[in-house]
Order: sequence, then C-alpha cells, then structure tokens
Amino acid sequence: MKLNIRSLRSHPLLSLLPATQLRELLSESALREFHKGTVIFREGEPSKAIFLLLSGRCQSSHQGERGAEVVEEVFGPGDTLGEREMLNQEPYRSTVRVISRCVVLPIQGQPLQELFEKYPGVGGRYFQRVASHLRLLRERREKRGGTGRVVAMISLSPQLHQQAVAERLASSLHGLAQESVLLVEMTAGTQHPRLQDWPRDEVRSDGEFCYATQSREHERGFHHLHLHTGGDEREARLIAPLAGHLGRHFIDVVLDVGPSVHPTITLECLVQADFAVVWLEPSVRCLYDFKLLLDQIAAHDLQGQVKILPLVSAGDFGGVEEFSAALDELQHPACAFVRGAPLGGASAFIDRARTFGQQINSLARLVTGRRIGLALSSGGAKGLAHIGVIQVLEENGIEVDAVAGSSMGAFVGSVWAAGHDGGGLERCAVELDSRWSLVRLAHPVFPPRRGFLRTGRAIKQLHRFIGDVTFSQLRLPLRVVATYLDSLERVVFSSGPVAAAVEASIAIPGICVPVTLDGETFIDGGIADPLPVDVLREMGLERVIAVNTIPTPDRLRQCLDVARELCEAKPPPRSVFRTVGSALNRHLNYFASGNVLDTMLRATNGVQTRIAEYASREADLVLRPWNCDSHWHDFNNPRKYIALGRKVAEQSLAELKALTTPERHEKHPARMATAA
Repeated sequence: MKLNIRSLRSHPLLSLLPATQLRELLSESALREFHKGTVIFREGEPSKAIFLLLSGRCQSSHQGERGAEVVEEVFGPGDTLGEREMLNQEPYRSTVRVISRCVVLPIQGQPLQELFEKYPGVGGRYFQRVASHLRLLRERREKRGGTGRVVAMISLSPQLHQQAVAERLASSLHGLAQESVLLVEMTAGTQHPRLQDWPRDEVRSDGEFCYATQSREHERGFHHLHLHTGGDEREARLIAPLAGHLGRHFIDVVLDVGPSVHPTITLECLVQADFAVVWLEPSVRCLYDFKLLLDQIAAHDLQGQVKILPLVSAGDFGGVEEFSAALDELQHPACAFVRGAPLGGASAFIDRARTFGQQINSLARLVTGRRIGLALSSGGAKGLAHIGVIQVLEENGIEVDAVAGSSMGAFVGSVWAAGHDGGGLERCAVELDSRWSLVRLAHPVFPPRRGFLRTGRAIKQLHRFIGDVTFSQLRLPLRVVATYLDSLERVVFSSGPVAAAVEASIAIPGICVPVTLDGETFIDGGIADPLPVDVLREMGLERVIAVNTIPTPDRLRQCLDVARELCEAKPPPRSVFRTVGSALNRHLNYFASGNVLDTMLRATNGVQTRIAEYASREADLVLRPWNCDSHWHDFNNPRKYIALGRKVAEQSLAELKALTTPERHEKHPARMATAA
C-alpha cells in the first residue's frame, strides 16, 4: 500500500518527527493490511519491530492459568503495538490478533535505533511520549478496558421491529456501563451523513468523533446516529476503519444494519464486528436464509473469528423445538429464545411478555462479558434453601442469565426457569409443609428390588407447577444434571421435556427406582456432579454464584460436638412413651438415623462433599445455607430452609451486588458465605 506522509502524521508517535526525519524512517517501511483473525506477533517471540495501528482494531492477550487465553486490551487507531518490548529489547509479552480488518505500519527496530542515535532530541521526546502513552493505556484499561466493543445486528425475520430492538439493546448497554454508547442506524440513502464520505469526514475531525454534530442523545442516555449507505460495494471496505474510529470514542457501538443496506456492506458489518447478532423466527424460509448467511460469512471469515449470536423470536411462532434442533445441526445453537420482541410499528420499550427486557439485558451482559450463572446443588429438603437465595436476588434486582441444577437444585431451578418468581417458588414449597402432603408424594415399590420409591408422583407435582414445558420454552436457560447408571458419567440435559430431565436428576440411587429415558437409565445427578459450576462455565458464563447445601466433614464434626455438649449439659427427659416411640422408629423407619437408607444417604453425601468442594473453587461466590438441624428428608419444614437461604444471601449481599458492577471483573478464588 502507498504511504501518505501527511496522513501518517496524525499518529501520536509519528507526529513527533519532522517531515524530513519521518521520510527517512519510513523509507524502508510499507503499510500492511491484516484481515480479521490474523496474528501480528505472538507472546514470547523476539521483538524486532513496533507496529503503528492506523485503522481497524487489534486485541492483545496472554496465556493464563491452565493454558486459557486472557484478554488484556483492545487497541484502535493511534495505538502502537510492541513498543515497550522493543525498547527494552525483550520478547513480546502478549499475543496480538486482529479483530477487525486493520492497516498497520511496521517499523523495524534497527532503523528506529539509528534515527535516535542520529537525533538524540527526537529519541528523548519519543521515550517521553512512549511513557505517557503507556500511562494513558493503563488508565484507559482501568476505566473501560480499551477501545469499545462493536455489535452488528441484522434481522432475517420480516415481522421484527429491528430499530426498536436495537434501541432497547443500546439502552441496556448504557445502563450496564454507565458510559457513552452509540447506536448507528444504517439504511440505504443519499442523505448526509453518508458512509462514502467517511474518509473525508475522519480527516477533518482531527482525531475527534467525526459525527459529533450529526448524532443526537437519545432520551435513554445513549447516542444515536443515522448513517446512510449507497449501492457501491466499495463502501464495504470502509466498515473496518469506521468501526475502529467509533470504538475510540464509545464504550459500545451497535450497528443496526437495516434490510435496505447493500448485502456486501451488511456482510462486512457482521464480519468486522465483535458480535454478530442475527434475529430469526422459527420458519423454513428463515432457516434457509440463515444457512446462506453462514456460508457467506464462512467465505469471508477464513479464520473463523466471527461470534454469531442467533436470537430466535419465539413468542408468536410455533415449531420452536424443531427449529432449535435445526440450529443445533448447523452448529450455531440459539443464543436465546426471546418472547415479547416488538413487532413492526411497536414501541421500543413495550415489553409484551414481561421478559423481553430481561432477555435483552442478558444479551447486553453477554456483549460486555458480565453474565451471571446460578449453580444449585443437590441436597434433598436442604435444597429448599435455594428458594430463599433466589428471593434475595430478585428483591435486589440481580438478574441471572442461566441456571444449572442437580437433583433438588434441578427441581427448584426448573420451576424458577419456567416463570415462577421467588414468591411463587415458596408457595409451591409450602404445599409440602405437612407430613401427609409428603406421604402423598411417596410412591412405594414392593418388592423394593431396584429402589424403595418411584419418582412419578413427585414429577406429577412438578407438572402441576410447570406443565409440559420444553427447555426452549423456558424463560431462563436451564441445564439439568443427571448420571448414566451404566457408566456413571455425567449427562447434561438442555433440550426436550423439562420434567423428564428433572425426574432423571432426582432418582436417588438405592432409594428411588432409576429412570429410563429413550433406552438409557439415569440416577441422581448429585452422584456425578452435585454442584454444576463447570456446566455454567462451559456455557460461557463469566461469573458464577454457587449455592452449596452439602455440609463438609468439618462442619458435621462441629455439629456432633455441639450436640454432645448440649446432651451432657441437659440430658433429654426420659419416659416410657418416648422410649417406646424411639424403639419403633428405629425398627420401622428405614430413614431413621443409623438405618439402611440413612446410611446410604450419608455414604453418598461423603462422596458428594469432595466433588462439591472442588466445584466451589471454580465459582466466584459460594453460599452455604446449612445448619446443624438440616436434614435431607425434612420437606415438611420448607420455611425453615427458605429463611436459611435468605439469611446467607443477605449476609453476602455486598458480594452479590459486586458481581453486577461495571468495573472490569478479574477471576479470583471463590469467596465463601456460610450460615451461622
């Protein structure tokens, strides 16, 4: 590419050099264009050059613990890459990868060193500028984490009110970041401002936001710009540098690409964005169009770097389950099934299903990397404490983006994900607050060859709460954990009927008859994974709250010591009736302390403890609603456990709210909160 000395002087570092010295330095340099996904240099490689970023965006990262990639910074026009390493004559400290097509000017270290030796004053000013530049980068990282994210949005659903949805997303992003967010409404037209005029407008802006006078501030706090495009395919090459320019001035940029925009420009917006949001509806035509779009993206995105987020507007259409399976076959599963999305002519902020706003907020958290997952452990009646935790989350406006549960955690999580709020969950639990209610749920088996109880009546009760809902019809993404009986492997249910998955997850081995689904036999999910934190991590959730009702051996030992001390200090009163009742309980009640079922459950809990403790280390915050009088079969005291969950959550309210804050979140060892 041809060098233009005048345009290069706008770069902060090159502006230090007089024209003669600049030409001398650039005589052996040439502009290079890199496509999305290209690695400019890798961590550990010898530093031989610095790279001046003139347009587009790059991302630096380093290898963290367990080989995971840790993103450090996003760079835009005006930034310099590798300057610190080259000046210190050390290997590159990070890997720099292109995230939108960029133009870079490499300057080899030897010519730069010779220039500094020839002109010492230039070298001194250069080093001062580098130090100042590094300080600004550090401040920018602490404040906003680099250049802004770019989200491109298109709709393959003709009934969706795309502009209204885009405005809602921009509003959510602004609410999360509390910083400047820009919505760019792109339509075909000849009015100003025009995309084809961007190079001229950018030069005139002298580094400032070039559309400052054409944009307006929306009543919801974000900025709005209406940008018109023509029918010239050559305009597509302006998308990458435009995105880099906009990202320098806004924390988040939403490109609302209308259906009238030229297909080549639309495709380039999707390819160059950090996130490509594609709205769909469950129809054969929409599925066909999505396949074509994927083929077009694959042809342009050779590195496979485009993050495609299919959102299915499901509230007003049928065939959701089949459409979801078709997306799975395309290896692009639905990011969310959105209900209540505004249709043509609707207002941006009318939430027809009462959950549309929450789902768009979840999309905004996905874009900003602040999604929250809730892992609910097994634990029998002790798992009713999950309800108290959920109530505290709802009362304090802490929205959860996905829930994963095992055994009792799956039961509670499914009812919540189906649409019941914390109050509704408590009403469901209180239905079991009498001994006879619990007896009615028991379904004895005789002879007890494979288990003492069947799970059918408990699942019939679950059907009363949620109906025949499938996973794709849930308000909240749900994962249910069960265990294959034959191999003892973990299985995670994410599709099909919810009640059937929960039935497999609650089949306690030895007590309940194993559940058979599609020819496979399952037992309680707590056997393989009693606290499914890693299920949420595998879904990509950045922050995880774990609710663990499984006590540790140390905690059990403390309770035994306390009970022994109380018994010695005040022995229980003796009577004939108490003695006879205790003897009958030991001989007739298989669940009594020390009897076969109680022993089996205790042995199972011993295995679960280690697994749950290991899983807790991967969570950001662990809540432990448990006390000494907690028992797995104590379903007739639901309010006791709900109050316990509330108590632990309220004690950790500051930590819970910290997970939602806009500050850049760093992974740290899980913090623990335990009931006193």
